[in-house]
Amino acid sequence: MLKALAAVIAVIFGSVSVPCSAPPTSDQPETRELPIIMYHQIYKNTKGKYIVSPQQLEDDFTAILQAGFTPVFLSEVVNWVDGYGTLPPKPIVITFDDGHYNNMHYGLPIAQKLGIKFMINPVTSFSKHTVDSNDHSNPNYSHLTWNQIRGLVDTGLVEIGNHTHRMHRFKPRFGIMKMESESLDEYIAALMEDIESSQNFIEGCLVPRPLTFAYPFGKYSKTSRELLLDMGFRALLTCNEWVNNAVQGEEKTLHNLGRFNRDGHWSSERLLKALDTEAR
Repeated sequence: MLKALAAVIAVIFGSVSVPCSAPPTSDQPETRELPIIMYHQIYKNTKGKYIVSPQQLEDDFTAILQAGFTPVFLSEVVNWVDGYGTLPPKPIVITFDDGHYNNMHYGLPIAQKLGIKFMINPVTSFSKHTVDSNDHSNPNYSHLTWNQIRGLVDTGLVEIGNHTHRMHRFKPRFGIMKMESESLDEYIAALMEDIESSQNFIEGCLVPRPLTFAYPFGKYSKTSRELLLDMGFRALLTCNEWVNNAVQGEEKTLHNLGRFNRDGHWSSERLLKALDTEAR
């Protein structure tokens, strides 16, 4: 009885420590939700699943900023995952696939007006045809020339990714997928040759060698993913529509990145709702 009373008194007057829960630790790696938007073409008087108007693009960019998002380059995300640099609380990546000249003609002035960073993933054989034919700078059908790609990067608002050289096709192979008629070795050799050709064309524009690869039509396989990573790509873009979670120190979180196709029939409000994990 006396021992019990002494223990109570000791607790009251602080001579005995009372067990408490351990303080929270910061061992958990830092994480960022990372939505990515996929645009294609910009036309003045046409809307479609892969087409937006200049006004829609400006409305999107304005809405994105008003919602608190900060557009960043994927190279910045890669660096952050590696432990270098910082990311804003609500990063977002804006991409344009295929390398249409209208991305520059209509999109760049809007991006400059609002301070928006974005990525273009050109199909380099399309650009080569534009250069070889000398039929360029038409927003209705042209693709970016080498000089235009370099000029875009020089603005500080544009980063370039890889979207293959000649494999943005349905036939004889579907995108970068293996054909039934070829062996695994033949497939790997064909894929490496095409992608390296594209890398060389892009580097020939005197811009950084791309770290990002965008799958044509969003089609990929385990073999293609492993080959692309072996070739030095750090971020792989699919057409799966989900919001990504980039985790510092975990590079695998960049190997299967989802993107939301910006359908021209959508409003900017609907686009933002798709990007909001809490609203969906």
